[in-house]
Amino acid sequence: MATKPPTMETELVLASDGAIYVSFEEEPPAGRRVFTGYALTADERAQHGTQGLLRWACLQLLALGSDGCVYIEEGAIEPEGRKEFRGYALTPQEAERVAQEIHRTAFNVTIAMRAK
Repeated sequence: MATKPPTMETELVLASDGAIYVSFEEEPPAGRRVFTGYALTADERAQHGTQGLLRWACLQLLALGSDGCVYIEEGAIEPEGRKEFRGYALTPQEAERVAQEIHRTAFNVTIAMRAK
């Protein structure tokens, strides 16, 4: 019997508008931009390729998720059966802190992998 692959929650996305959006379940902080997007399938990503995705990002908000998915803004694709991400934009100060944490984590992972 085949087992279902584990799923990873999307904590944040890096969007083509330059913002980092973090997920929320209740209400976002007042005044924050909100991004709701739906994930492209692996076949769709392969079909469009890098150039196609970049072209699409010029027309719609596109975001790369921390779960490895590419999300396209709500209204651009049919949402049924797709993974959904809802997040609010970080302030510049919050985004700087997140970037520092990502850098620190990536450095630690690199050191651990090289040690093996």
